[in-house]
Amino acid sequence: MPLNKTPLTKDGFPALAKVWERFRVKGLFFPGVLVMVAAWSGPASAMDCRRSAEDYERAKSAGDRQARIQWLQRSIEACPNFNAWYMLGRLYSKQGRLDQASHAFAQARAVSATPQADALALGRQGEVLAQGGQRHQALRALELADQFHPPPAPDWLAASLKAVRIQSHRQVMAAAEIVAYLNPGDAIGKNSRFSVRPAVNLPVHFEFDRADLNASGSRQMLELGRALSVANLRQASFLLVGHTDKRGSRPYNQMLSERRAHTVKMELERRFPTLIGKLKATGRGETQLLYDGDDETDHMLNRRVKITLIP
Repeated sequence: MPLNKTPLTKDGFPALAKVWERFRVKGLFFPGVLVMVAAWSGPASAMDCRRSAEDYERAKSAGDRQARIQWLQRSIEACPNFNAWYMLGRLYSKQGRLDQASHAFAQARAVSATPQADALALGRQGEVLAQGGQRHQALRALELADQFHPPPAPDWLAASLKAVRIQSHRQVMAAAEIVAYLNPGDAIGKNSRFSVRPAVNLPVHFEFDRADLNASGSRQMLELGRALSVANLRQASFLLVGHTDKRGSRPYNQMLSERRAHTVKMELERRFPTLIGKLKATGRGETQLLYDGDDETDHMLNRRVKITLIP
């Protein structure tokens, strides 16, 4: 069956999805929910979802991957549900069928009924983007998933996020990718139940122990200035926050982070005069570390400038 023609809703399904998710335990459907569904949504809807649950269970016990996919497709056709879409995305991802995996995780998000489920599917979408070499898009999805997921986040999400941060750190982020981070619509969770203020962590590179931009840092300023000057952000203001690693004294790191944020502000205003009056700069030193480890990788990831949209 063509996945792109699978219906997302049917009579009674939105309410049914919420009940179904509430009774889900560790990724499995709770059979007792069927009695409640039958009384609430009507016999036909309950029968469809009973068959869907049975097909999902068959998919879990199927001996080969293709048989699992077929049972999951049947489960979705009978009654679209988060579990089947999510498992289908995982199977497609393992097969390297990235477009189909991304579609499946998008559909899982569409029928999810909890912030946790929504965040899990978004995180898996981020992994798929990383598999396809779209590192900055993957980073955006994984960071949002990490923020949206109620604590504690699963180990795989933290590991995937860190891996993509490492891969992205030495790359200059293009203006279009920065704009995508600062789009308010991308920072709102399912049904607006949870949100984060649009922001992007940029690995702006400076000379060692100084507030002077190096060549890579200068290229990043050009892309950042172009991003902040696009039409849909022209009326916005931005907060620039410098962050350091934890080596050195706290007072020194606080001073260095402030100087680096000020350098970014001055460079942006010099190259893009239309940004004058729209930028505020401050520093947080080592007070908001992404990682508390002592190896060079953690130190590298902690050194950054965060740009946040001011409402």
